[in-house]
Parts: sequence; structure tokens; C-alpha cells
Amino acid sequence: MAKKQVVLIRHGQIPGNVEKRYIGCRTDESLTEHGIEEIRARRAEAGKLLSGGVVRICCSPMKRAVETVYYLFDEKAPTILTDLREMDFGNFEGKNYEDLSGDKDYQSWINSGGTKDFPGGEKRDAFIHRSMQGFRAALGDIEISERVIILCHGGTIMAIMSALTGKDTYDFMVGNLEGYILDLEMNDEGIHVISYNRLVFGRSA
Repeated sequence: MAKKQVVLIRHGQIPGNVEKRYIGCRTDESLTEHGIEEIRARRAEAGKLLSGGVVRICCSPMKRAVETVYYLFDEKAPTILTDLREMDFGNFEGKNYEDLSGDKDYQSWINSGGTKDFPGGEKRDAFIHRSMQGFRAALGDIEISERVIILCHGGTIMAIMSALTGKDTYDFMVGNLEGYILDLEMNDEGIHVISYNRLVFGRSA
């Protein structure tokens, strides 16, 4: 039975984050200058994740993820996994609360506690399934014990953590450059979560 430590990290700040917009897989924004500065300030601490044993880095194909890998780990060629991209927010893509104020579909989504599917977008269950496909691909050979760093998106992290723990996706919301560290055991029967902890550079929670 192989043991793997998986580090899930959300990308750095992009313009849509500053404006509190729904930025999914349709919008491929680059990091802000402030986002890059924040990443550089955490390089030394993040570098510790690369020490000790076999370490692999996987990431979403979107600019914000690839750029974060480059600035955080000086890694120019991570393993790109398309299934790790952010959700398709459909009709809400690129919009924020002010833009959607008065929209009946948005109000219906809010009233559901954010559990309804995004109109014109990706189905919630389909997104969780896709995210887990990306996660399993990132884990690689089930017989190799190693650390796997996955640089992706807030929604992707929420979907993966929910699927692994059975808890609500909204229990796992993270800010830019935050995430989770998971200790897993893997065998032919599946993935077993031994423990997980919140990752916040500068402190652990």
C-alpha cells in the first residue's frame, strides 16, 4: 500500500478575484502584479514542500495556475492535467454580485444556498466527477509513495475535498495561495484519507 502526501494549492490573485467575479474555465486571466508579489514572498516557505523524497507537480492548464507554479516553485514544465481546470460558471461567468443583482436565475441560485447548477454552465455533479478524474490522474502510480503538489482552483479544491470526505463543498473554501495538505493511503480498493489539514502559508490551521 503506497502512502502519498498531496498538497492542494489555489492559484495566486487575478483581476477577477479583486473584483469578486465568477472566473471559471472560460476566462483565462493572468496573475496581477500584486498576486506575483504575494507568491514571491512565499517562495522560501513553499520551497520546503519540494524537499524529502519524490515530489511531483501537477497543475491546471489555465494561465493563473501555470504562472503560479512558475513563480512559486520556479517550475517551468509541470504536468498539465486538463480535468483540473476551474468550473464553467455558464451565464454567471465574468460577472459579480452587482452585475447579477436582479437576475432571477442568480437569485434562484442564491436561494438554493449555491447548490443548484449554474445556468448555461457545467453541472455540479459533472464538475465534481471531472475534478476527481484530474485528482486521480495526478496521484499517478498507486504503488509509489511520494508527495504530489497540485496547483489548481478554488472550485476544484472544494470539489475534490468534498468528494474525498463526504462533507459539503462550501466547507472547503480557500483564498488565493491557500489549500490543504492530505495524507493518503492507496491500494486497488481506492483512496483512503488518513488526515488533512488546512494550508495557509505562514501558519497552519
